[in-house]
Amino acid sequence: MKNTLDIGNNLSRKFLLSPRTIRLKTFFKRLFSNPVTLTGAIIIFVMVFVSAFAFLLSPYNPMELHISDRVQGPSLTYWLGTDEAGRDLLSNLLYAGRISLSAAVAAEAAGILFGLPFGLIAGFWRGKVDDVIMRFMDGLLAFPSVLLALTIVGLFGSSLRNLVLAIGITFMPVVARIVRASVIQERDKDYVLAASALGAPSWRIVVRHILPNSFAPLIVQISLGIAFAILLEASLSFLGLGVQPPRTSWGVLLAEGYGYITRTFSYVTFPGLFIFVTVWALNVLGDGIRDTLDPRLRGS
Repeated sequence: MKNTLDIGNNLSRKFLLSPRTIRLKTFFKRLFSNPVTLTGAIIIFVMVFVSAFAFLLSPYNPMELHISDRVQGPSLTYWLGTDEAGRDLLSNLLYAGRISLSAAVAAEAAGILFGLPFGLIAGFWRGKVDDVIMRFMDGLLAFPSVLLALTIVGLFGSSLRNLVLAIGITFMPVVARIVRASVIQERDKDYVLAASALGAPSWRIVVRHILPNSFAPLIVQISLGIAFAILLEASLSFLGLGVQPPRTSWGVLLAEGYGYITRTFSYVTFPGLFIFVTVWALNVLGDGIRDTLDPRLRGS
């Protein structure tokens, strides 16, 4: 009787769960079986959570001034210290995380939006179209990312929108090359040839068949790209060409704290620590996703 019930439960699970659900469960099980990857995912979740709910978690209003407590170190009153105006540093870091994280995600989304069509067109149609597109992308890659972003922000002015666009443009050639390589691998496979033989138009083959099968390397790039975007945003904001007041980001706090490094360590240390931990966690998660998606690396 017990064996019959077990068989019935197994059959129920098999037929109730779709193949896609089973694949997702297997993917996440393999991904989080690595404790380092799991740690990175938890850190990212915590950073996103505390930034999204900063209005509930911050001990003070980030604009609340305490003139008598300017540039103070960590204490029971101010857990991470205060800035040059006496504002609570922890509250400012939580609110600044919103700008840093959202700007990085938006920049990566812009890079995918700009680079994805170029990669699809170059990889599928090849020939002169491929040569023209990829030589243009090679030209962009010839410039260091920080220099290219500095040039774009310098031309169009310092604002959060221009910063996101500048970082997105620096990501565009990387995304285009990754997508192009995936499309080239997929375009000669049987399912593509079958769709073409049935008379499916080229755009439909690219969008409905090739694109979904080219997402794996792009997913890895997204996590790594967001990490690099955080660093690039912090670099530009440190130079005064990023987020402008009254908005603030981790890079802005890092730049402001650098001027008071001889008075207290906390003002410059904690913004840098937030950047470091977040970037490390995103890189670890990206490595874990790459290892999980690559059958040669997961040993199956």
